[in-house]
Amino acid sequence: MEKIYGRHSSRAVFLTRPMAVRRVLLLAGKDPTLKEFAELSRRAGVEPEFLPLDQFLRAARFTPEERQHKNQGVVIFAEPRKIHSENDLDLLRDSRLVLALDQVSNPQNLGMILRNAAFFRADAVLLMKNRSAELNAEVVRIAVGGAEYLRIFRITNLARSLELLKEVGFWVYGLDERGETTLAETRFGDKVAFVMGAEGEGLRQRTRQYSDALVRIPGGQPGVESLNVAVATAVALAHVYR
Repeated sequence: MEKIYGRHSSRAVFLTRPMAVRRVLLLAGKDPTLKEFAELSRRAGVEPEFLPLDQFLRAARFTPEERQHKNQGVVIFAEPRKIHSENDLDLLRDSRLVLALDQVSNPQNLGMILRNAAFFRADAVLLMKNRSAELNAEVVRIAVGGAEYLRIFRITNLARSLELLKEVGFWVYGLDERGETTLAETRFGDKVAFVMGAEGEGLRQRTRQYSDALVRIPGGQPGVESLNVAVATAVALAHVYR
């Protein structure tokens, strides 16, 4: 089972795939706001379990890292979400906005990127199988519901995946501080695939070569030449969304 915890993330699961929910744990007590999740659980056909703190933590099977963060008294176990592969990229034929992450390895950044992508209504996010953060319960918590509104692809070969996106009509734009044009100066196609580079090193040379254009966010100064990848993603998506 996939574990999801936190109120926003759990609520998003009930809204998008309630039939996948198999177990709901709620922290026993006097918090009236948990009644919402009890009702959502019952609508999904699952009787919620109200548990005292020690039993709640034991049943949730939190890792030491997960125990450090707020679970907000809600944990659900669900059938695992569908993760696609590069063989499924044809599913994006009718899509408009896609993110491809070139070895983004920080879980905090990945969670924030998923949240940003969902907010600006991207259709999908491509994650690399190697040298990339895992889509685990902590990343889903950081995404505060965003992960439920996106098609997620785990790919092996980013260059090949970009070529496949081009075959179904996408223009590929690499976000790079050395890009010749800014976001505002770029004329974007109807089907946009943004490629975001890894923390620190940015886009790999091979990835740049497979981009139709390299674009940059205007700004910066010596010593502060670039933005955090999650922030840069939000800026780029906001520009295209408007």
